[in-house]
Amino acid sequence: MKHKYLASTAVVALVGFSTAAAAEITISGTARIGMVTTEGAAAITGDTVASMTTADSTFVNIVSRNMQYAAGDRTASGYAGANSTLTTLTVQADDSTDPTADELTNLTALRAVVAETVANGTTNAIRSVAAIDLVSLDGVIARTNATMTTAVAKKSDATVGQNRVRIAFAGSGETDGGLTYGFSARADQSNSKGGTQYISGAFGKIAMGDLEGADEQMVGNLAGVGSSGAGSHQEFAYQSTDHNIGYSVSMAGVSFAATTDLVRGADATKTGSNSSMGIKWSGDMGGTTVGVALGTSKIGTVTEDSMSIAVSMGGLSVKAVSHTNDNGPLVASIAATASTGSGTTHVGDTAEVTNSDTDTTGLSISYAMDAMSVTAFTRTESTSGKVDKDYSGVGFTYNLGGATLKAGFVDADNISVMDFGVNFSF
Repeated sequence: MKHKYLASTAVVALVGFSTAAAAEITISGTARIGMVTTEGAAAITGDTVASMTTADSTFVNIVSRNMQYAAGDRTASGYAGANSTLTTLTVQADDSTDPTADELTNLTALRAVVAETVANGTTNAIRSVAAIDLVSLDGVIARTNATMTTAVAKKSDATVGQNRVRIAFAGSGETDGGLTYGFSARADQSNSKGGTQYISGAFGKIAMGDLEGADEQMVGNLAGVGSSGAGSHQEFAYQSTDHNIGYSVSMAGVSFAATTDLVRGADATKTGSNSSMGIKWSGDMGGTTVGVALGTSKIGTVTEDSMSIAVSMGGLSVKAVSHTNDNGPLVASIAATASTGSGTTHVGDTAEVTNSDTDTTGLSISYAMDAMSVTAFTRTESTSGKVDKDYSGVGFTYNLGGATLKAGFVDADNISVMDFGVNFSF
């Protein structure tokens, strides 16, 4: 529901000329009150058993021997002449058995000695070799610790109140030449938003401000449930969500949009590609409204592709969305090689970078019956090498006339969320 609070005459200057035109500003608002109950996460059983690969174990033992005076062979090692008081240190010779607690303690002690050699080695060559081994040891320690699971107690269920007020402002006008212009902004209780501004004509529409990426504008998300969204698990993780300039045009049932994020100030973190595009067709097919949309975005080296199909007839609405991201090629781990005094070249440890791709698919169905509507959705995230994450929800709304009663239940990857409240508009 919108209320016109101000109508005025504005003078607009555009491309070197000015013209008078009527403009208006409207104010509208929404509010909600309700409660959300979230089930606490289940307990995690701890696992203190560590494991180490053969390559990591061999590397650790070579470094250990190189740091020992007692063996009498350090003059041939990469650490010849290093200042160290370490005399004995043993970590398992292979991975036939898991490292013991003492061996893990020795691994920490070995790292401290190598770090001391980096700082106080007698020559630049010794300090350089030790620096490579120190980085590699950190990789070994990280991989060894990753095999152990820290115990976590079950979290308690939580019930919280949800309330919010949003005041929306919109302004629009038209020049004598037929160009339309306007803005939208909102206030969330005491927090202001940047809003958006636009100008449009036969050429299309140019907008700036807080924009969704073009792919999200065209493809969209599933229908959600609950007064406050119950965690908004019906939404897809579009990487282009923070774009601030866009162009869109529609004709003959086809809409096209393109957006990007212009670097604001000296923000050096926004590098590489930063763009998104989307296209959508919608039309009537024998009383059934059908929409098909495609979207793509590239932020840095990460590419995302998405598509959706929506069908509605009578009170029934169905939408399917597919979302895929390509995070780049796999970077395989390379175990470090330490010098043995026989000419072996030091090779630093390379950690694995999985860059696992994620495919997300979802479906939502809504049916409206007079003042009541019922909605259900399901969404699955499949990441290479990981267990799938599943989200599903069901809810209903009842229109009271200016106020709407809403309730929803969501299974958020085995965590239950219940959302109930009343939403107002004015």
